[in-house]
Amino acid sequence: MTDSSTADIVFRVIHNRRSVRKYLDKEVSNEILFKILEAGFRAPFAAQLCSAIYTRSREKMKEAGISVYSTAPVHLIFFIDFCRLEKIMTHRSHEYGYDDMMAIWLGMQDVSLMIENLTIAAESLGLGSVLYGLAPLKADSIAKTFKVPKRVFPVVGMSIGYPDPSENTEIRPRFPLEMAAFEDEYRNHTDEDVKACMKVMDEGYIAQGYYIKDRTKVELVDKEDTIGFDKYSWSEHISRKFRSAFRSGDPLLDILRRHGFDLK
Repeated sequence: MTDSSTADIVFRVIHNRRSVRKYLDKEVSNEILFKILEAGFRAPFAAQLCSAIYTRSREKMKEAGISVYSTAPVHLIFFIDFCRLEKIMTHRSHEYGYDDMMAIWLGMQDVSLMIENLTIAAESLGLGSVLYGLAPLKADSIAKTFKVPKRVFPVVGMSIGYPDPSENTEIRPRFPLEMAAFEDEYRNHTDEDVKACMKVMDEGYIAQGYYIKDRTKVELVDKEDTIGFDKYSWSEHISRKFRSAFRSGDPLLDILRRHGFDLK
């Protein structure tokens, strides 16, 4: 049975979590790393369709196409893993015949749940983390660098380490709960609802100077950019990303097929 003080600690860890991009020059021991990984794999699973590769080599991550933060001591890549499942099935004299798209969906659930467990475990031990979301688009170079077989596919990368307190990153805003969690039926947002969501996110990010600090902007290639950094907000940033990003190069579906997945 969980007492109230333990629950308070868990909720504090969750609510205070932030992405860490600057780390102390302090080793993460194998003992700590394995403890965190074991906690990750204790997550609820659909079929344990996930694996992780860890490395302390920034050079290997660079070779794999993932640019990591320079002070981060440990890096991980999380995969959907059908290869192990199919070997188990072979030992049981069964042949794989599942819908790959559905299996990928289940594998995404497994990876996501594992990462959340791992992240909270790391935070509880005084470590921080940051995710690298473009790993799927780097599947070819990741497979080559880390000797990843077919039917194993990267979902996301991560760095972990002990946060440098000088960074002092603030907790980022989130949508109001009533705008994201609904009782009995989906809430089809009105214009006023959308404005309320944007207000919380935009004012929070602008007040923190998030984009001004790093001079981070998604460039517009087809029209004039009339928004300065002082007005550049979360809703503008996310809209620009989903408006035009990643249209060049191979679509994700083609990359998945190249790595052995049967997707009609």
